[in-house]
Amino acid sequence: MSQAINPKGARKYVAGTRAADWAGDYLGSTLGNKVLVAVTGLSLAAFVIGHLAGNLKMFSGRESINAYAYFLKHDLGVLIWVARAGLLGAFATHVALTIRLKLKTRAARPIGYATQKSAQASVQSKFMLSTGLVILAFTIFHLAHYTFCVIHPVEVNGVLVDYSQLTHKGKHDVYSMVVYGFSTPWISAIYVATQVILFLHLTHGLTSSLHTLGLLGRRFTPVARLAAYGFAGLVLAGNLTIVFAVWGGWLTLPSDVTAL
Repeated sequence: MSQAINPKGARKYVAGTRAADWAGDYLGSTLGNKVLVAVTGLSLAAFVIGHLAGNLKMFSGRESINAYAYFLKHDLGVLIWVARAGLLGAFATHVALTIRLKLKTRAARPIGYATQKSAQASVQSKFMLSTGLVILAFTIFHLAHYTFCVIHPVEVNGVLVDYSQLTHKGKHDVYSMVVYGFSTPWISAIYVATQVILFLHLTHGLTSSLHTLGLLGRRFTPVARLAAYGFAGLVLAGNLTIVFAVWGGWLTLPSDVTAL
């Protein structure tokens, strides 16, 4: 059986016409950068709400939050590292491209306007990069504080230990760790201030991301903006509730705290 021959001859590729070439050009463009910022921003917002859901297990009791933390650290195995790598990549991409877009904007107009008048720009939109950098700094602090446990040792039975040494029934005592952390005024002040800044960042960022991706028309912008405030408000209220519960004595330090 003879093989059919294409009358047009073998397919030839012209330089720059492959899908990979197009993707590289598109994602490297200003529009492509904005799309990546939007996608990574939405993925980070999804993580924030998931992270909050896990943290609220504090109100289910010591056993609940400790078991949840144990599940994440031990039962998920390699999956937790895959998730962490993806989250880190999204965060780094979001921050780096936001800075790149800001620098492109400044380069395009090296001399600013004589007067600054914005009819529609909100306060949040003007300070998105600044609030984002604050959130980045806080994330590093948060990891150093509760994940790597290199900030603020605590005294247990007369001995100074770091948070990683707190244990209860063979598991890391995350419950006591959180209570210890938020019982310290200066640490709590950092968390409260940053949650307010995160609220401001989310209220504009969510709506802006949907616009960039073409998922939001002008007609539905007010509704989307209201939903963004609702989402950001939920995150703010949920995170601050834990801090205030420690301050108010609703979440208290157990009497049987032990350390390795």
